[in-house]
Amino acid sequence: MPEQAPIQSASSRDTAAPVVAAFDLGSNTIKMTVARRSHDGAVQEFLWRSETVRLGQNIESTGKLAADRIDAAMATLVRFAAEARSEGATRFVGVATEATRIASNGADFLERVHKDTGIEIQTITGEIEAELTFLGLQGMVRLDGNVAVADIGGASTELILARDGSVKWSRSFPLGSGRSTDRFVEQDPPTEVELARCRDDAKASVTDAPLANVEGGRLIVVGGTGEYLDRLLPVEALRDPAALEQALGKLRATPSSRLASELGIPEARARVLPAGVAIVAGIADVMAPESFEAAPSGIRRGLLISAFAGEM
Repeated sequence: MPEQAPIQSASSRDTAAPVVAAFDLGSNTIKMTVARRSHDGAVQEFLWRSETVRLGQNIESTGKLAADRIDAAMATLVRFAAEARSEGATRFVGVATEATRIASNGADFLERVHKDTGIEIQTITGEIEAELTFLGLQGMVRLDGNVAVADIGGASTELILARDGSVKWSRSFPLGSGRSTDRFVEQDPPTEVELARCRDDAKASVTDAPLANVEGGRLIVVGGTGEYLDRLLPVEALRDPAALEQALGKLRATPSSRLASELGIPEARARVLPAGVAIVAGIADVMAPESFEAAPSGIRRGLLISAFAGEM
């Protein structure tokens, strides 16, 4: 599902139904989905917005959110909230993930968000992040058989192992596309050695995960990394793990400015994509999946489902 979609006219929607806006303050990107619940109880999403602000840039070295990144995030949230209200949103739910979770000034940032926008954002644990992601994926992708879901964020990766739609294990790792870029990547485009370091770090991080339990299963990559992989390669290539090598080869040869143009994404997001794909490759090295595929991020849909069910 695209992050940016045409807004339906008010006449084409049931304007009597309550409208909820869900926000995901990630370490790379701030995203919003606006939805209402239909008469049959289904969640109807009708507005998606996404802005790369790199909120978690250099978080590992500084331990705090940078002032210019906070200002960029605030400008984005003010704009998104105003648009959601213009579309009838009367309730706002949101979560903040790894960057805000570990930042020494994370709580102060969220207080400012609430004061300036009226949005109350919860800082959630990696475990809850994984639960929301899986909840949001249900009904959107096949979850039968052995499945590993990898949600590659900017500063953390949530790994979920499931069998026949039931979660068997999950954990959050301090591993992300922005974090790995800050640690290992200096060149643009990145060198083979730099991406190998990102890949090896991912392998070492997930070695203790019980990935042998899903060996030969499907690897589902969600979040921006999954979405942009979908654009980077032919659709059929996404079914074969060997396509990850093809993707990494292209990323080593393509500067972020050109990659951004080709994929239709901000240059700042293109700059951290190679490290994200290297993380996927590292997970695949340990898991040895039969196939891998991309899927829309489930966290905001999970938030919406929970909100309409009265759980948030």
